[in-house]
Amino acid sequence: MPNLDFTPLITALKAAPIVNKELARVFHGRGHSFATLEHLNLDFYPPYLFLVGYEPLAEQDLEALTSQITKVIASDWPSEIDGLIYQDRSVQPVQSQVLIGTDPGSFVIQELGIQYHVELTRSQNTGIFPDMRVGREFVMRHARDAKVLNLFSYTCGFSLAAMQGGAYTVVNMDMNKGVLKVGQNNHRLNQFDKNVSYFPHDILKSFGKLKKLAPFDLLIIDPPSFQKGSFVLTKDYQKIIRRLPELMAPDSVVLLCANSPELSEPAFKALIAAHCDNQLIFIERLAAAPGFIEVDSDRSLKALVYKKV
Repeated sequence: MPNLDFTPLITALKAAPIVNKELARVFHGRGHSFATLEHLNLDFYPPYLFLVGYEPLAEQDLEALTSQITKVIASDWPSEIDGLIYQDRSVQPVQSQVLIGTDPGSFVIQELGIQYHVELTRSQNTGIFPDMRVGREFVMRHARDAKVLNLFSYTCGFSLAAMQGGAYTVVNMDMNKGVLKVGQNNHRLNQFDKNVSYFPHDILKSFGKLKKLAPFDLLIIDPPSFQKGSFVLTKDYQKIIRRLPELMAPDSVVLLCANSPELSEPAFKALIAAHCDNQLIFIERLAAAPGFIEVDSDRSLKALVYKKV
């Protein structure tokens, strides 16, 4: 007999926006709304479901959940869902397992009219972070004719959103050459081949180059909480905040992001205020993406919008 009751997850799957055929969070256990399932998330990377576990899941529970999801697919989404992949993050390196269907390898998904290359079985990160959908929407709305700087660009999702929104040019910087290459492929996929640049540099050592490229009208800073040998959010973020004003045009907008449960919204705002020399004014915190229901918003993703004074 299974130890866990998966009813909330199955209910969420039945009500999920599967027919939209876009990337979506189906069940957000990590939001701590469901006490016994807070170690599980379920996403839809059309046409695959992607289950992530942050604690060990007993074999009988995994089998029971797989059986229940199989039944929902057959009854509700037989043409829309091709498989289920499970990623176990309770071990290092993470382990992936195809529970339904076959391994899709690299494939293309869509969000907000933009296409992305993703992989669900090769590494921990898939190629796009579903929780930043609202951030990508924000950039798309504010990018018209803008000169955009995208720091810690990963696979360049913000850059794609900016180009979709009519940006004049975008500068992407990330020290990981591999993810930047995926970002370039994403731009080719969407026919955004012009006016986009990619710099595989350590951002903390590249302010001289960035200053030569400045000023920027729209800036996005979305660092990892920890990047081995390069960036630790709690001690390095302020180094970027101090230099931001010299990279910004008059009235430019910056989206400052932090996805660390240990850094509350008040603490994040205090950090920004302490290091921006009163040159930035807070505008708003972006709402959580659809499906990301959080009991404690201070522990969730924080995407804060500031404007240059």
